Amino acid sequence: MPNPTTDLVHSYLKEIGRYPLLTPEQEITNARALQQMMAIEEQRSNLALQLNREPTARELATSLGQSEAEVQSIIQQGQKAKEKMVTANLRLVVSVAKKYQNHNLEFLDLIQEGALGLQKGIEKFDPNRGYKLSTYVYWWIKQSITRAIGEKSRTIRLPIHINEKLNKIRRVQQQLSQSLGRTPVVAEIAKSLNVLPNQIREYLQVSRAPVSLLMRVGDERETELADILPMDGISLDEQIALELLHQDLSKLLALLNP
Repeated sequence: MPNPTTDLVHSYLKEIGRYPLLTPEQEITNARALQQMMAIEEQRSNLALQLNREPTARELATSLGQSEAEVQSIIQQGQKAKEKMVTANLRLVVSVAKKYQNHNLEFLDLIQEGALGLQKGIEKFDPNRGYKLSTYVYWWIKQSITRAIGEKSRTIRLPIHINEKLNKIRRVQQQLSQSLGRTPVVAEIAKSLNVLPNQIREYLQVSRAPVSLLMRVGDERETELADILPMDGISLDEQIALELLHQDLSKLLALLNP
């Protein structure tokens, strides 16, 4: 009998194969359009804090010194740009996910986690730094997948009711991420679930149970989990920048020492 999961994977691979890759120029153009949209969303969040409610379209536009039509146009262009950047790099997600099979997570789950990391990486991507989009988001995809593996392989098993709450939080987080076009803050997740922000923080804190940092991951089991988790006192964005700088320096040294 055919395997339903295998059929789903084949269908998914066929679907993402239809999306064209972006040229470097298209990556930059789309990234800048996305940055403009995210700047508006950041202003929306700041204004909501000031007003203690969601701002109207007119209030948002006025605070930006633009017309409502201009703001709406920038948001629509940003959403389209993000969609193009995501779909053009889904094959990279599959490529990374293949390296982490057989870790108590289904292949489709690995792809889903990698896609979430891809979205975060795209939101953080700065075209002015000179990195290729695929080079940059690779690290976000990898980090998202390995974190999911770590959570699945926790040495402390959480009670069922805690896991149910966490699953609900993650579902809402994904829904908000898609509707907002960015990663939601704790207050937004709490509002959707009709609970206090502190309750969300407590559940998320509980979910960070210890894992074995000596656990080996990757297709060849060549890497320990500790080697790819974010370093203390440094953001993942900074860690990625350091890694890319290290790669650039290594290439330069190779040219200087033939």
